[in-house]
Formats: sequence, C-alpha cells, structure tokens
Amino acid sequence: MPSPMSSPLTHGGRGAAKAFTLIELLTVIAVIGVLTAITFGVVRGVQDRAAIQQARVELSALATALEAYKKHYGDYPRVTTTTGDTGSLQLFQALNGQRGPTGADLDPRQKAFLDAGLFTLEDPDADVTADNRIVDPWGRPYRYLYNPAHTSWNKRPYLLFSLGPTTGSDDVDTMTDGVPKTDGAHADNIYANQ
Repeated sequence: MPSPMSSPLTHGGRGAAKAFTLIELLTVIAVIGVLTAITFGVVRGVQDRAAIQQARVELSALATALEAYKKHYGDYPRVTTTTGDTGSLQLFQALNGQRGPTGADLDPRQKAFLDAGLFTLEDPDADVTADNRIVDPWGRPYRYLYNPAHTSWNKRPYLLFSLGPTTGSDDVDTMTDGVPKTDGAHADNIYANQ
C-alpha cells in the first residue's frame, strides 16, 4: 500500500497539476492587449477610409445636382452669407426645390435636383420641405459657399466641401482671405470642386 508521502500528487509526479506563474499570465495578457490594439487600429482605419470615400461620393452627387440646378436656372444657388454653415442650409433648400438661384423662396415647391433619401439629413424626421442640412459621415453639414465674381478659389463659382474627420473645425477658421485653408487642421477637408 502506498504511503501518503509517496502520492504522485504530493511529489510532483505524473499526475501533478501545473499552475501558470504570474509572469506567464502577464505575458498572455500583454499579448492579448497588443493584438486587440492592432485589431482596433485596423478596423478604425478601414472605417475612416470608408467615411472619406462616402463623403467623396456624396460630394460628387451634390456637385452633379448643382450642375443640373445651374442648367435649369442659369446660375448656382446664391447664399446670403459667406459662412458655409448657412450655405449648407440654403444648398439643401435650393436642391430640394424650395429656393431659386437669387435666394427667393419658391412657392409652391419646384423641381428637386436630388433625392434627399439618399443622403443623411441633420433632422431625418423632418418633413422634406423643412429647413434641413445634408450632413457628412461625421455628422457635420456639408459646406457650400457661392462665389458670384469667380475671382477667388481658383476662379470656381462655388465651393462645396466637408470638413472631413478633423474635429473642432468651423467656418471661422476654414477660410483665409476668401481662400479655403488646406493645411494644418484643415488638411483633411474634402472638396468637390477643387
């Protein structure tokens, strides 16, 4: 009969249970952390590229609608301010058939140049004739600025752009002497016609 002292469990024999050391556990946790960080980084990069591509596609569709608007009315929608935020409201109204090229409200609603259902709206629950804005993938309105004299912005009649993924940018610091900034915090602005 084996004595309790010679039991395989007490002497580390064949049946002894092995435990992980603290260093082994910390190593496994660190490896899992590194793999998780890499995975999140890759996913985030894919999401950012997808959002930028979506913004480019939407800006292209808006630019096409603007050209159809110009062909119909003879001019692009004029905005009454130089800030793109107000311009984005007036852009939606114009392309949705609510505003003529001189800025006058159209009553009744005229021809729409875009399908608002294909875009994300600032207030998706609002009636189609309500004041609204088309927003970019980051939830900020697309910016629209009208340039009647065609003397700045590389002689472009309008600017249509998204502030891109940068946070904290606004119209006040988007322009310098009537020319859009493309460096620093605005390096990731996405333009339709520049």
